[in-house]
Amino acid sequence: MSGEMRLISKAGKTFYFATLWLDKRMRYDAALAYDFCRTVDDIADADPARPDRDEFLRGVCDAVLSRDGDHPLVRPLIPLLARYPEVCEPLAALVEACREDVSTLRIKDEADLERYAFGVAGNVGLIMYPILGGRSPQGRAHAADLGIAMQCTNIARDVFEDLERGRVYMPSAWLAGCNIQGLRDDSVTVEPVVVGAVQKLLRFADERYAHGLAGLHYLAPQSQFAIKVAARCYAAIGERVIRNGRLARERAVVPFTHKVVMACKMGLFARQESRLPHVSS
Repeated sequence: MSGEMRLISKAGKTFYFATLWLDKRMRYDAALAYDFCRTVDDIADADPARPDRDEFLRGVCDAVLSRDGDHPLVRPLIPLLARYPEVCEPLAALVEACREDVSTLRIKDEADLERYAFGVAGNVGLIMYPILGGRSPQGRAHAADLGIAMQCTNIARDVFEDLERGRVYMPSAWLAGCNIQGLRDDSVTVEPVVVGAVQKLLRFADERYAHGLAGLHYLAPQSQFAIKVAARCYAAIGERVIRNGRLARERAVVPFTHKVVMACKMGLFARQESRLPHVSS
């Protein structure tokens, strides 16, 4: 198995599927970045099992900023940092945001939600942007919004999983003061409130997906379709989070066959659109 395929095989299924449309260099660099981001996120999530979590992540952040090739997590990134120096800052910012993601984190309102999602996922968009051929500064905001949108989809999908870890990422202002822990006991009073908050979250995500996809033209032509597939497949997870007015008890996923159908439809639409005559104003 090639180097990039070994990395991608450890990644999320949607990421893996989307990379099928990238060329070998982009695929490898994107896999390097993604693997680092996932590793940092896993370390940040395992705070009870890792007493030195905070100190370790501070060290990772410092190693990224100093381009320390002796650090085991940063060593694979050194060639990436040489090719794309602009990813150094968002890489470090991502680590710092994950370090601050603890059980005592409180998200009070939409502004807090956007700040949190930008830190842990908007920065992923900024990391991927130059790797996927983005060069214009104007495209950065679109890339960050795609990351924010995907993170909001994650939050909507993982409500029960986050509760098990003692974490709530939906704004408390959306929860009307209810004790969300009651959701685990099938509380008939709590669930409608949480469902309403999740619906707001998904609308919030949809707005960012729309803005993110509006900036696809800032990417290299060969990566635009891959990112469109990734965004559409990820957004489709949100369509499976609420079923018959209740939150899905099992983790919402988009089956591989459905992803293939979505990608085929997008490809067919793009081909038909390219054949339309250009009408000048």
